Amino acid sequence: KPYGSILRLGPHLRRALGPASAPLARMAPVKAPLGTLHYVEQTIYKAEKALVAAKFSGIVLNTSKFDGQKDGKKSDFLAKNPTGKVPFLETDQGVIFSSNAIARFVAKCRADKSLYGNCFDDEGQIDTWLEFCTHELEVPLMVWVYPTLGLFENDPAKTKDAQDDVKKALQAMEARLAKSEYLVGDFISLADIVLVCTLREGFARVFEPSFRKPFPKVCAWFQKCCSMPQFKSVIGEVTLCTTAAKPIPVKVFAPAPRKEDPKAKAEPKAKAEPKAKAESKPKEGKAAPAAKAQPKAAAAPAAGGASGDLEAQVKKVGDDIRSLKEKLKGEGLSGKKINDHDEVKKLVAQLQDLKEKAAAAPAAAPAAPAAAPAAAAPAAASGGVEEQVKVVGDQIRDLKAKLKADGLSGKQINGHDEVTKLVAQLQELKAKM
Repeated sequence: KPYGSILRLGPHLRRALGPASAPLARMAPVKAPLGTLHYVEQTIYKAEKALVAAKFSGIVLNTSKFDGQKDGKKSDFLAKNPTGKVPFLETDQGVIFSSNAIARFVAKCRADKSLYGNCFDDEGQIDTWLEFCTHELEVPLMVWVYPTLGLFENDPAKTKDAQDDVKKALQAMEARLAKSEYLVGDFISLADIVLVCTLREGFARVFEPSFRKPFPKVCAWFQKCCSMPQFKSVIGEVTLCTTAAKPIPVKVFAPAPRKEDPKAKAEPKAKAEPKAKAESKPKEGKAAPAAKAQPKAAAAPAAGGASGDLEAQVKKVGDDIRSLKEKLKGEGLSGKKINDHDEVKKLVAQLQDLKEKAAAAPAAAPAAPAAAPAAAAPAAASGGVEEQVKVVGDQIRDLKAKLKADGLSGKQINGHDEVTKLVAQLQELKAKM
């Protein structure tokens, strides 16, 4: 074991041993890595909780950036980490997942430190603040911050609710810090570490001066902690924001352009030529019936109008799905549970039904200009391709939203087999326009 079992003695056992435990507690730890901490770049603050705790405890942790698209498919991943949660700490004894659980484990590895308190009451207080961080602060704060990073779509009503919840959490912290230097007393503990790491994006991005003004104790405590070398070595310098960051569009990571195969490009062209000739022949011989076909042309705008209504409905249902998924995620549900939720499944079925109708709606339009001059034929064909481009584009956006809800990042989403297949289909359709 990288750290002897003596170093894992909890405060309760130290009290039981009394003075006899003092020489053991003063033993220097072996500087071998405790394990490897796997994390996702976009939510690195979760891993920073354990990394800062390790700095205070003098513990070495190896780190590894987790790629869901590649690492998540490895055969041994779910075998050793059945929940699939990231971050997770891989040790010789097994895997620990969930950011706060990992931070707790690291803090408890050194019984001669006070990161997890010096008595039962301290431990209870620390656990209280860790639960407070997860449920009262972290969820609403990320609902507010993530749209400014392009990770979530902005919903002004939800953002306003999140801001109100964050204010309530900071008010509770302000009241506590009016009584003591740190959250659990006159010493820094895991409670301070976890809350500082969680609040960093808030202070750096959205807590502008007017928002911070009612919380002077919280601000002073945050800056004091951030100035400590143990924090600086992990999270770096933190500059308080002067103007709250605005929401930005959700980032869409386009895959690198692929080299086109000249053969593949030439084949569709060669196949298209006989078709074009076949189409032009009948039109030359049947110019006379054009007058009979003209009344049908009036039906074309109606088909276009119906298609427009369907497109609007598709967009609305798609927005409803995204909003519902964000709400469920905020309530703590994971990607699979969100996708299996009854309301989500119902909306997805409705969306697929609308898309099928939208794809079928333009089918009647090309019949209208059938007797029109030959020059009109390419326009009709182009309209059909444009509609297909739109349908495939919508499919790509919906699939990316689903994969994002499952916890995949931009690069992992773009490398996904289904996404690359649809992108290739989209590029092929665009080449025909």
